[in-house]
Amino acid sequence: MTTSTDQARLQLVVSHASTGNLEAAVAIAATIVDKANSAEAWACVARVNANMQRFEAALSALDIALGQLPGSRPLRLERAGLLAQCGLADQSLRELEALALEAADSPELLVQLALALQFAGRDDEAQSRLTQGLARWPTHAALHEHLARLCYARDPGEHFTQRLEQAIGDFPGELQLRLVAAGLLRNAGRADRALELLRDGLRVAPNSAAFLTSVGVLLDERDGSDEALASLRAAVQRAPNSVQMKRNLIPALLRRGLHAEARALCEELLLRDPDEQKLIAYYATALRLSGDAGYAVLHDYPRLVRTYQPAPPAGFSTIGEFNAAFARELSALHRTDHHPLDQSLRGGSQTERNLPSDNPVIAAFFSLVDEPIRDYIGRLRGDRAHPTDRRKSAGYRINGSWSVRLMPGGFHVNHVHPRGWISSAYYVELPAAGSGAHGKAGWLKFGEPDASYPGCAADHLVEPAAGMLVLFPSYLWHGTVPFDRGGRRLTAAFDVVPA
Repeated sequence: MTTSTDQARLQLVVSHASTGNLEAAVAIAATIVDKANSAEAWACVARVNANMQRFEAALSALDIALGQLPGSRPLRLERAGLLAQCGLADQSLRELEALALEAADSPELLVQLALALQFAGRDDEAQSRLTQGLARWPTHAALHEHLARLCYARDPGEHFTQRLEQAIGDFPGELQLRLVAAGLLRNAGRADRALELLRDGLRVAPNSAAFLTSVGVLLDERDGSDEALASLRAAVQRAPNSVQMKRNLIPALLRRGLHAEARALCEELLLRDPDEQKLIAYYATALRLSGDAGYAVLHDYPRLVRTYQPAPPAGFSTIGEFNAAFARELSALHRTDHHPLDQSLRGGSQTERNLPSDNPVIAAFFSLVDEPIRDYIGRLRGDRAHPTDRRKSAGYRINGSWSVRLMPGGFHVNHVHPRGWISSAYYVELPAAGSGAHGKAGWLKFGEPDASYPGCAADHLVEPAAGMLVLFPSYLWHGTVPFDRGGRRLTAAFDVVPA
């Protein structure tokens, strides 16, 4: 067989995979003889599976690719990333360390290695690797971003972006650094400093849609000024095909009562990405604010928010015994006392990566929730017009898992899970009852958006209990009522997507 024939088959694999026809792509990939073409074909299959959050299938395809080119550093780096996505953090770290021992030859390798070291509790080594990378690639935005995040995790003071802001001064033409710094500062509650950096960037690039939309988002969150809306609209005019620019405009429209325009924008974007859960959430909010009955269909709480009391998994006589063991394993993964920069909690901590699936107790947790997940999916309707029902599937996959530890005064701000389908909360430990809004301290609340819109208070609450699992559509705005007394509140959570 000629190399040209294999190259033609590789192109067919790429074509089929890019259109979602993975079965045909796999069948053709299996016929390619040339090792380089075969490896690229299987790597293509792996990447499409990864983009669909099918990480185990992606790992299997990448293993075949590496069987063709076992020494390929790019493929080994991809594999390390997939191992982490599968919850196999230790295996991922070993592969990354082996790659770095051979050669620290890319910023992408050092970023992944630093993240793995941080997850393993080796923060000093993680910081050293990122600093090493910046000595060689001083303007690499991802290296700067992750170093700043690590510095924040170690000390959430005002100096965590010091190295990044120094680079902005040294390389004023590297505008991406300003955008990264502004995003980090915004998430850390330092909106004024973020706005300074962005406005300086606009003076350098006055027609930049990225700077215009970022300024608009910050101003809208801070004071909802007319300047915010004007800046957001200008960003859309500069980049009319950008989904992100249009998405950023929607909250500002809702805040100003421009419900019809916000709704139309949601409908336009949902035609491109009908499973984008945050867009569905904004659409539902637009319906609610305009008094449309469609809101009640999307927020049918009796049907769509379900609670379960799972039986203890094998090896545990009671759910209390399991929760005690589960709490010990989760506690070991909480290595800091404050929240990550871009997460929804306040007054606590959240684990940084997927819960390690090779841990026996964590594996038992996923067996515990299997029956409730299948029951929830089985109760969904075949309604093709409903964003949750229409994705009903015979199987499911866990797409991301984590744990949250809240201390007195802690809470979740209102949020959704943009790439989920069904989301969850499992209560491992709960504090003693205390005071709070509605007298429902620590309760899970639904329906209140991530910004203050008149007439959009929480319209459904769930009282938690140790050993309870709550399942609900990922597009539902949800948060928690703050609690102010007792011990910690420890939960585990995950997102489910159709298999």
